[in-house]
Amino acid sequence: MFHDKRIWCVQPTPSAEELARYLTEHTMCCCCGFELGGYLFLNDATSADGAQEYAVLRKQDTPDAPYVQIESITFGWCDFAKGLQYVRDILAGRYDTSEFVRPVRPQLQTSHEHGRCHFCA
Repeated sequence: MFHDKRIWCVQPTPSAEELARYLTEHTMCCCCGFELGGYLFLNDATSADGAQEYAVLRKQDTPDAPYVQIESITFGWCDFAKGLQYVRDILAGRYDTSEFVRPVRPQLQTSHEHGRCHFCA
């Protein structure tokens, strides 16, 4: 993750297809995150008009490191089909043991907790 002080508002996503559509066909606020199948996709773009870069985190059951970052993907450079392929590969665990894996402690909020911030549109 580029931004260790950013606070993300995480929304559950019902399917890989819907998540791929959000990540590839929309420009999301920099504080936006999605959850699907135990993985988080956190907008890690450097600015609102920057490429839609997402830190991909896997939830784990350890209190000292509740998440590990397994990848960083610029979904803004992908079409829907490529984005969906990435999402499906992630959900299948194909990135879980890459050399990129490292413990992270993101700051996460529900939409109720988050309200509006300077990143919100």
